[in-house]
Amino acid sequence: MKANKYLIEALLFASYALFGMSWAGGSAFIPQIMRELGIHDLAAGSHISNAVAAAKLLGAFVAAGILSRLLAKKAVALAMALMALGILTPFVHSYPWLLLTRFLMGLGGALVIVYFSPIVMQWFSPAERPFVNGLNAVAFNVGTAAILFGLPSMLGWFGDWRTTLLAISLGSVLCLALWLTFGADGVAETKPTNSGPRHTLRQGLAERFNWLLAFTYCGTLSFYVILFSFYQNAGIRQAKYVVLAGLAGTAAGIWLARKITRRLPMLRLSGLMQLLAVIGLHAQAWGWSGDAGLVAAAALAAGFFIFLPLPSLVTLAQEQPGMTPDKAAVTFSLFWFLSYLVATAAPYAFGLLVDLRHGDYALAMAFSTLLSSTFLLGSLMMREAREPAGRQAAQSA
Repeated sequence: MKANKYLIEALLFASYALFGMSWAGGSAFIPQIMRELGIHDLAAGSHISNAVAAAKLLGAFVAAGILSRLLAKKAVALAMALMALGILTPFVHSYPWLLLTRFLMGLGGALVIVYFSPIVMQWFSPAERPFVNGLNAVAFNVGTAAILFGLPSMLGWFGDWRTTLLAISLGSVLCLALWLTFGADGVAETKPTNSGPRHTLRQGLAERFNWLLAFTYCGTLSFYVILFSFYQNAGIRQAKYVVLAGLAGTAAGIWLARKITRRLPMLRLSGLMQLLAVIGLHAQAWGWSGDAGLVAAAALAAGFFIFLPLPSLVTLAQEQPGMTPDKAAVTFSLFWFLSYLVATAAPYAFGLLVDLRHGDYALAMAFSTLLSSTFLLGSLMMREAREPAGRQAAQSA
């Protein structure tokens, strides 16, 4: 098991980064896809991106049950196979079929993102977990950054949006093939014993921490989905800097998560700074300032403080009393289900507000600002785990 855990993590990271590229690529090509399919209103066009988010509702809800029945090798293989179905996207010429393809791809992404935490708990020591959690948290961001900054080059290489998405999906197929070949070789999996009952979704729903965890992140996730779905079209070209700064934020977050023994002060400071940064990002659209440099600085700050606390947020959940890989699967199944429940509705509401205001984004951006406040509010309602990670890491060292 130990010899292959890094290969396993590399394949999981790569598959989810490619999923991020496919999702962000589909969102970036919304105008072209809308024209080709005869779609004329922005709210309907949002479903091209939203179909993936909607799939994550179902995927997150069933992920823990699938993992307990299929175990990691088969469960992850199923997830990767579904993500690889993005390869069909360039070949569909019907709006319903396009949504179905995107939905199935999103279902695979939902399964993988839930599996990250229990797999990390199973294969990595407490001292290693903040680093691996940070890698997993930034995987999607790496994919979106590759699209936002590399899309002109990709279009130059491949010629059009269909071939570009096809090339990305071929990478997902390769990850699936490598997982089937190598993914289980180092994994000593055994079926759960009958020594005790499994942790169920019903039990998870009764735990206050799970609700707070999801509430904390749901608004930030919704803002992020809206950001790369609509902000470029809204004229906020600096929005791509949010993704770029997220890479630096994650690197800093990994370092901090390994150093600090109390998670909440950093989570609360990050929540406040990300809210202020989002307000600054909207300053130009609201007519408060015409300074493009201010908006760029706000975008960089937003990206940094959105991703800075994520390694600590995930690690805080893993540090909860009595947490096991089985219980972590339930916690993160509910975490992603509830987060994507909000993040699925939010882009449609954003597009609807733009349509109702005849193309004016000001009110819609006020809505996304309100969403981004949940990280601060949720972290204020949380309490520290009983045993800080630093002490656990010291004990395991």
